[in-house]
Amino acid sequence: MTRTYSLSDEGRAARAEQKMRSRAALLDAARTLFAEKGYDGVSVSEIGRRAGVSHTLINGYFNGKAGLLYELVEANNSPQLVRTAEIAQGEGTPLDRLWRVLTYWAESDLADPRVLQVLQSYSWVWGEEQERRNRASRDAFRAHLIALIDEARASGHIPETHSADMQARAMFALYTWGMREAVFRSLQPDAAIERLWPFVEAQLGVQPK
Repeated sequence: MTRTYSLSDEGRAARAEQKMRSRAALLDAARTLFAEKGYDGVSVSEIGRRAGVSHTLINGYFNGKAGLLYELVEANNSPQLVRTAEIAQGEGTPLDRLWRVLTYWAESDLADPRVLQVLQSYSWVWGEEQERRNRASRDAFRAHLIALIDEARASGHIPETHSADMQARAMFALYTWGMREAVFRSLQPDAAIERLWPFVEAQLGVQPK
């Protein structure tokens, strides 16, 4: 008679916990190694050794090194979105809050400039599924910019010119350019946004003082 085997509830829980620990170790190791050597300079074997687990788990958990890097992008984005919402809905004028949102993004992104460089460069060549998921994430961030732009128009802080969505997309482009300049000029977050802000005001139609 054929005998079947199955994990107990405790066994399944233990395996799930081990998987979570292994995933976390791989992510931590990859973040460090990508920052030190760049994406192309790190092998999956090296990541596995640094994490203390088999490198074959990278394929099982992340569908390869590219998927591992994408998870780092998502790990950066998820907590930022929560804090972005808090700032965007906080105190002050819409433009004050917009300044604080951009400053918060810069503080997060410039905390480790090398990681920012790696993630930005790889975002141009990742797969369609990663792009689809990341586009949804970008849309969520952009929604807060759109809400602030609409509020700034309604309160008379900026004129109504192009659509709020178009201006929010343009702001994303400006921000990306601003972070590139911040990395190469070794700017602190406050200085980076102060340098960027006149361009933000110009594309929003704010008249020079």
